Amino acid sequence: VAVTTLLAVGCGGNSPMAPTTPTATTPSPTSQSNVSGTWSGTASDSSSGLGTGAMMGQAGMGTMTLQMTQNGATVTGTMSHSGMNGLMPGSFTGTLVGDQLTFTMTLPMNSMMSACSANATGTASLNWATMTMTGVYQGTHSCSGPFSNGQMTMVRR
Repeated sequence: VAVTTLLAVGCGGNSPMAPTTPTATTPSPTSQSNVSGTWSGTASDSSSGLGTGAMMGQAGMGTMTLQMTQNGATVTGTMSHSGMNGLMPGSFTGTLVGDQLTFTMTLPMNSMMSACSANATGTASLNWATMTMTGVYQGTHSCSGPFSNGQMTMVRR
């Protein structure tokens, strides 16, 4: 009788040892999943034969800097290059899904030293732990033709 009473008390519904039902939690978004800010780094492609720092069909571009803003999945921003001394401003647009960014880079007509333009499309993977972005791209320069095998590595500043 004593054993039966002990088991009944030990397994009772209001007992502190009664099993609890786990509750589901939804993770809240973090600032890490937002690309807004300044990113800078290197990029190179098949046009690198034009000289040091060449990319997107143009020689002497240097370090690329993106100033990006994110609104939902939409990413927009400006693009500049250290070797161009403020010349050749461009735009960067894209869509971010998880850690994957699909993007377009545009250097519009007359933003270059000649009446040329360049457009590139690509994809990038973001590493939120290190705040780095690595991507690939390809496109066309209106004066020097297509470029391919583009690779970029950017770090959030």
